[in-house]
Amino acid sequence: MVADALDGQIDLIITKSVSRFARNTVDCLNYIRELKELGIPVIFEKENINTSKADSEIIITMLGGFAQAESESISQNVRWGKRQSFKSGKVTFQYKRIYGYKRGEDDQPHIIPEQAEVVKRIFESYLAGMSVANIKKMLEAEGIPAAGGKPQWSEGALQYLLRNEKYCGDALLQKTFVENCMNKKTKKNNGELPKYLVQNHHVGIIDRHLFERVQAEIARRAGKRKVSDKTSK
Repeated sequence: MVADALDGQIDLIITKSVSRFARNTVDCLNYIRELKELGIPVIFEKENINTSKADSEIIITMLGGFAQAESESISQNVRWGKRQSFKSGKVTFQYKRIYGYKRGEDDQPHIIPEQAEVVKRIFESYLAGMSVANIKKMLEAEGIPAAGGKPQWSEGALQYLLRNEKYCGDALLQKTFVENCMNKKTKKNNGELPKYLVQNHHVGIIDRHLFERVQAEIARRAGKRKVSDKTSK
C-alpha cells in the first residue's frame, strides 16, 4: 500500500489504528514522513489523527510507543503459553509436512499404510548406503508420489524425513523458536531454550533402533564430508 502511494496511485490513506499501520514506532514515523513529503496524509480512525496537522507526529510517537509495547507484551504471553504447552508435553502435529500420517477421527495421528512402506524403505535404503540424491531418483523412477501427490521429491524433504523422530513414535518439542515480535523470524533452537522429548506419543512407522542407527549414519557421513572438505582446501 505504501509503495503504491509513493508510486502516485494513492493520495489518501485511512487506517484503523496506529498499531495496524506499522510494526514499530520507528517504521510508523518513517512511513508517515515519507508520505507527508509527497502530500499524502494518513488518517487513523481510532485515535482521530490526521498526519496533515502539525501536532500529529508527537501524538503518533507516543501512541506508537504504547502500541509497540502492547504488541511485545502480547507476543511474550503467546510465547509463554506455547512453552508451557511444550513443558506439559502437548504435541502439535503438522500433517502437511509429515509424510505417512494423517489426522484420524479421534484427532490423533494415524498411519497411512502405503506411505508407511515408502518411509520404511527410505530409512532402510539410507542405512544400506544409498545417498539422499539416489533415494530421490529411485522414488521418482518408480513413480512413487511425494507428499501432496507431487511427482517429484526434494532432497530437503527426504533429509527432513530421515531426521524426524516422529517416525519412531516420539516428538521433540521446541526445535525452533521466534526470536522476537519485531522481525518474527524463526530460529533453530541450538540450546538457547530447553527442548522436550515426548516418547511413545503415537504409533511409530519404524522402530527406535532403526531411527537411531540412521541418525548415527547421518552424523558419520557429515563428519566424513567435513574431513574431506578440509583435505581439499
